[in-house]
Amino acid sequence: MMKGLYVASITPYDRENKINEEAAKQLFSKNLEEGAKGFFVGGSSAECFLMTREERVQLFEIASGFKEKADLFAHVGALSTDEAIYYAKEAKAMGYENIAATPPFYFGYSQKAIAQYFYDIAEAVDMPILYYNIPCNTYKELDLNNADTIALLKSGALSGVKHTNLDVYQMERIKNVNPELLTFGGFEQNMVAFLALGCDGFIGSTFNFMLPHYKKIYDLYLDGKSEDARKLQIKANNIMECIWNIGLFPAIKHILNARGMYVGEVRKPFLELSQEEKEIVDRVVRENLEN
Repeated sequence: MMKGLYVASITPYDRENKINEEAAKQLFSKNLEEGAKGFFVGGSSAECFLMTREERVQLFEIASGFKEKADLFAHVGALSTDEAIYYAKEAKAMGYENIAATPPFYFGYSQKAIAQYFYDIAEAVDMPILYYNIPCNTYKELDLNNADTIALLKSGALSGVKHTNLDVYQMERIKNVNPELLTFGGFEQNMVAFLALGCDGFIGSTFNFMLPHYKKIYDLYLDGKSEDARKLQIKANNIMECIWNIGLFPAIKHILNARGMYVGEVRKPFLELSQEEKEIVDRVVRENLEN
């Protein structure tokens, strides 16, 4: 069963802004030792749409070396169907058993066109797809009142939904449409609430640096110790609130760099944190994670 905690892996860069393969392998290994079930490769946390085609494939290749030790999702989302199919075929050839995709964005596609995008990818590689629902970035809502969306959720073309949305109710309604779909929370600050409504697992960006803390929350909740889980959730949310407001991905990379695992900086147009922002992040992490 594909339940548990999956790291939405970042992309480490070296000082020349090239993918740092060795650092990526070190981070994968570290997260596995900390209890990761697997990895979501090439997603938002990886700065996917700031990478070249060759770099996205390179990242798939690096992560594929861990396919015997971890469940891997290759994020193949793209602006065009043909581009997404290209990435999906590359990932499948490397041995990936799971692929994921954002809906196509920028143009105002209809729900019918979005559904066809997923059907086309699934047919091209003969694999169901994890629908990466992240409307805060794509500005495309998963419309559960739309007949084409409902048909897609029931079709078998999808394996599940990565619900990167604070709407806990919608996650439950997705599961209600098709109980066979896997549902993964994408906003780990809602972990306890999502688990209460039957979420199967989580794919989180902050797992890159604080997976042990979230594993405690997850395990405590499943052991029936919901109040203890809730107390740790508050500490996790103190950190998330801080780094979300300052800059999620720049902050995650700063935290890893500060801990001695050099992963480089975020790519422009992301901005690096100022010294003052770094000090704020360091303090909030220290107060909530290390005590």
